[in-house]
Amino acid sequence: MKKPLLNTLETDIEEHEKRELQRRIFMYSREALKIASSIEPIIVNHPRFVQGIQALDRIYQLARELDLPQGIRIIGPTGSGKTSLVDYFSKTLPKTTLFKQGLGIVFIRLDASPTRHQLVRNLLLAYNYPFATTSAKAIDIKTQVLCDIITQKGTRILAIDESHHLAFSKSRRYSKSTQNDVTDCLHHLMDQTGVGLFLMGTKELDDLEDLDAHLASRVSTRIELTDYVTLTPEWYGLLKAFVKESKHFDLSVILTENYGALIHAATGGNLRNLKRLLTEVVLIGVDGQLETITQSTFHLAHERIYGEGNDRANPFTK
Repeated sequence: MKKPLLNTLETDIEEHEKRELQRRIFMYSREALKIASSIEPIIVNHPRFVQGIQALDRIYQLARELDLPQGIRIIGPTGSGKTSLVDYFSKTLPKTTLFKQGLGIVFIRLDASPTRHQLVRNLLLAYNYPFATTSAKAIDIKTQVLCDIITQKGTRILAIDESHHLAFSKSRRYSKSTQNDVTDCLHHLMDQTGVGLFLMGTKELDDLEDLDAHLASRVSTRIELTDYVTLTPEWYGLLKAFVKESKHFDLSVILTENYGALIHAATGGNLRNLKRLLTEVVLIGVDGQLETITQSTFHLAHERIYGEGNDRANPFTK
């Protein structure tokens, strides 16, 4: 005999309410989110990071002061700290009257299949300049407007993330593969305004010489940020620095026993993965009111980040 329709609906509503209650129980508290959010902005001045800052300082100082174009390529895999490096650099620039506040360095991300139109549009938008859809003929005028703005605002650096996408530009002007509209526009901006250039990207950015020798000669400095592929003293120094900089939650346990090796196995030595893991551990620790975090805490954090059904082995499994 079939259940009355009303009883069926009531059962469905109760099940729905139970699922919603479970969701609310699982959600992290505001206190946990507040404390965990202090992990994400931690910047560790490891040797490669310091070398990168010094190189950026040099380009920043020389740009617009010398006729020689100044540029740098920052190479590294996703999550190795390229964007964090430039972000830290821009936030620690000294105050000066040489450029309008906030425009000493202008940051954009390159589209996946960039065109000159997209590049100029994104840069103008970074200056809060309206960019109406224009014809291909009008883009030359917009490019000149961009040059004028860069000069007027006193911008010293254009920082372009995902620059390895230059290899996939759709707007090739020349029959040879050694130049295209986007790279041609970049070295035009450098020559016309004296602005320095930070290009950030993966290993594909090393093909810049083959893509556009003219731009490559202007962006001659190269800095590489890599994952910590092996367990080195530098890796353990990195963990020690995170413990020191974590002001609101005690992470000192990661310096004991074999946690350094386990965390390395879980993150692949990648900085972004490391921050993600430690952030999740803090979230669990705060909400669980744990006096000390244990291997089971890391095990749960790994499962929540990657899911139980993923192909990644959980190194914290006992």
